[in-house]
Amino acid sequence: MSKLLRTSALAVLISSASAPALAQTSDERIAALEAKIAALTGELSELKAETQKANQEVNKKLGATATLSNGRPTITSADGSQKFALRGIVQFDAAAYDSRNTPPGATDLNSGTNFRRARLGVEGTVAKHWNYVLTADFGGSGTEGAQLNAGYIEYTGWKPADGVNARLRIGAWATPTGLEDATSNTEGLFLERAAVAEMVRNLAGGDARSSVGALFNGERWYASAVLTGGLVGGSGEFDEQAGYLGRIALNPIAGKDYAIHVGANVQGVFEVADTGAGAAKVTQLRLRERPELRVDGTRLVDTGALAASGLTAYGLELGAQYRNLQISAEAFRVDLDRIAAFNPSFDGWYVQGAWTITGESHGWNSASGGFRGVKPAKNFNPADGTWGAWEIAARYSVLDLNDRAGSAGAAAPAGGVRGGEQTVATVSLNWYPNAVYRFQAQYQRVDVDRLNATGVEVGQDVDIVSLRSQFAF
Repeated sequence: MSKLLRTSALAVLISSASAPALAQTSDERIAALEAKIAALTGELSELKAETQKANQEVNKKLGATATLSNGRPTITSADGSQKFALRGIVQFDAAAYDSRNTPPGATDLNSGTNFRRARLGVEGTVAKHWNYVLTADFGGSGTEGAQLNAGYIEYTGWKPADGVNARLRIGAWATPTGLEDATSNTEGLFLERAAVAEMVRNLAGGDARSSVGALFNGERWYASAVLTGGLVGGSGEFDEQAGYLGRIALNPIAGKDYAIHVGANVQGVFEVADTGAGAAKVTQLRLRERPELRVDGTRLVDTGALAASGLTAYGLELGAQYRNLQISAEAFRVDLDRIAAFNPSFDGWYVQGAWTITGESHGWNSASGGFRGVKPAKNFNPADGTWGAWEIAARYSVLDLNDRAGSAGAAAPAGGVRGGEQTVATVSLNWYPNAVYRFQAQYQRVDVDRLNATGVEVGQDVDIVSLRSQFAF
């Protein structure tokens, strides 16, 4: 027992003696670890700050911002050299046709609806000066299927002189052929362009026309020179058409509330498309047009196919804008180089005007050489007592596709062309709730005088009421 007690006492003494030494060793280790942790934390903070700074520099050079301006999704790099955007247009039309006469062979015009345009596309910029556009159209006049509307590459880095913007372009697109054509189809005063302007734009130009050319503009002028080929997706051609477009537009008098437009244009077809499958060439040109609406695709004036080696079309343009009033007019002449017959000439003109009830104005746009559409100063919001932009417009147009037509009751003179003469009087009420949506209500009175081969009057006279609902971004 005494041995056991001595052993226990010795153990207690040893334990009491070693406790301070162990405690001192643990404190030192903890302190050392805390010092190391503090050092590592400082290094980590410095590394984090350096990484954040490096990321900021990278983002500054390579970063991008996404915007949604007026419904258009757009991504732009921080330095502005790269850009990508989506574009969309939908125009849904409804119309009721009421024929005032039923001449021999009259067409029963189709009252109904049509997606005039249903386009979706992309556009962008690469390496600052290289632009691209690719757009498909799923609408049309009611007879077309889905097709390419535009696809081209453009270079904008060449500056021929101070204050001069140049665009060198190749691909397929619609170069403006006149004043009416220079206004976007989403901003026009009416559902369709004037008949003569629409017909002429499709001679050597028009949507999806393969082309190569240059477009220039300054602060108060525009000019273009383009060589054109066939339409993308054109069928039944064994050699494509070749033509050219040239146009100049000036804004010689301009101020805060007013602008004057004068312009001239010329276009031609110097190589008519060959539609003959055999060794012999078949080169024909046909001039025709609808009555400024596409719900029904019938052309009420039509020269028929004419054997031809080419054509030349000339146009004069005049327009003016004063505050919320805008007027414009154009006149065109088309000279046909006919094979084995006299060379006929056809012409047409229009005058139109618009008054924006809510006070917005149509400014002049040097990038296209025409007038811009209306953008509402205040969006539609009944709670705030704002109603968007409202506009009324009127137009009178003439398209004459007769040449040496002769008189009623008699056969046409040798080589005479009885394409018919069409006049259209139109009034329209346009409502712009905001910059994306637009609604149009339109009335047209169409009168066509046309003789058939034996001299019988076959021209149709029609009243048309139509509506359009549109969104575009």
